[in-house]
Amino acid sequence: MINELLNPWIRDLVPYSSARSEYSGSASVFLDANESWDGGNDGMNRYPDPFMRRLRKEMERVMGIPYEMSAVGNGSDEIIDMLIRMFCVPSCDSILIEQPTYGTYSVFARTSAVGVIDVPLTPSLSLDEDAMIRAIRSEKPKIVFICSPNNPTGRVYPLETILSIAEENKGITVVDEAYADFAEDFTSAIGAIHENPRIVVLRTFSKAYGKAGARLGILVSDPEIQKVFMKAKPPYNVSRCAENEGLEALLGADAVEKRIKETIARRKETAAFLSELPYVTEVFPSQANFILIRVQDAAALYSYLLERGIVVRNRSNDPLLENTIRITIGSESDMNKLKEALCEWR
Repeated sequence: MINELLNPWIRDLVPYSSARSEYSGSASVFLDANESWDGGNDGMNRYPDPFMRRLRKEMERVMGIPYEMSAVGNGSDEIIDMLIRMFCVPSCDSILIEQPTYGTYSVFARTSAVGVIDVPLTPSLSLDEDAMIRAIRSEKPKIVFICSPNNPTGRVYPLETILSIAEENKGITVVDEAYADFAEDFTSAIGAIHENPRIVVLRTFSKAYGKAGARLGILVSDPEIQKVFMKAKPPYNVSRCAENEGLEALLGADAVEKRIKETIARRKETAAFLSELPYVTEVFPSQANFILIRVQDAAALYSYLLERGIVVRNRSNDPLLENTIRITIGSESDMNKLKEALCEWR
């Protein structure tokens, strides 16, 4: 089934065979990869494991992601780009996205000469299941991207809606769950992969795990897709430095859980504060580590906060989001500075 969806040049690809992937077992003398023999005691003179086996085994232990279904990318962005190149024929195929959503999906599609089909959310910013299905039937996209919790709205879409769309879609359905750790009573689409192997889930170390600078994205898929991703990706796409950061984050799972709880509590408290401001006309419900608000003049508020040394995100150019500002939940000190500035606005 998956083979029929893959681009033939990807399906038939003979992967690059790196020196570090050609042997099995244990060894103590490495003279195979033309590395420097002298690089200090931190191991940085050696290439990283191209399969990130240690990290993926730790991900299975801590995150519960099956080892044979996982792969690691240089951020989720690399995985998105690779999936488009794996499945979409340039100047022929298209992807389908809800709007508004994470902008990288369309950027990577267009850089590969792949079409983009936009399906607006409903006025209440819900996923428009009927419109998505109509577009799937008429346009037959090769990949459908669904971001849940959505960026920039923070809304979680019902899993049954996502699965209904994925079942209708005969191509690949990618469910981007980057913000899932901040969602309460969240059910991941990972469990549905066994029933529908065309579903791919994205996770990340950038948000709850606090490792945005390491650039570590996670692919969770049917093993057939995982194996193709492994052979098509660059051989050393994740650095040893990034791998170490990921292992450190997983070993500190208690700290991650504490950070998540603090973020959720601060999100709720901040939402209540924002709802009392006279110039805030709407506070959108959020299940992510940010809050989207509608104000009377987003451009003016954005400029004012910038003058105070506070950077937020003006999302007013997105469909349905006129005069909106997206505010990431920061530290207690960060949020206090924001509140002080907002109280003095106008």
